[in-house]
Amino acid sequence: MHELHVMKQVVKAVEAALEKRPQANPVTVRLKIRTGSHLMEHDSATIQTAFELVARGTRLEGATVELLPFTGEAWCPGCRWDGTCETPTSLCPNCGGVMLRDEEAPEVVVQEVVVEE
Repeated sequence: MHELHVMKQVVKAVEAALEKRPQANPVTVRLKIRTGSHLMEHDSATIQTAFELVARGTRLEGATVELLPFTGEAWCPGCRWDGTCETPTSLCPNCGGVMLRDEEAPEVVVQEVVVEE
């Protein structure tokens, strides 16, 4: 049942992010999922069902969710690049931001929300 709680947090975060865009209709929510995450133990249909349940009655009702496994050794929350780091204090080669090691990265991050205007 952990996936229901996580999807509830995703829906809440996306709705908050879309408050300033009342005409935007969310179609797809892409989530970056940390490898080793409990969510990766479920198939995508289970996650989609959990998302659909918590999205009922919200702006996200009818949207789909896509899972993007975070498979690199490090991830940049600034530009969302993932890859490998030479040292524990490596900076992102794209934006110069601080890289998070796989074990430090959040379990789930909203990577992108595709909307129709």
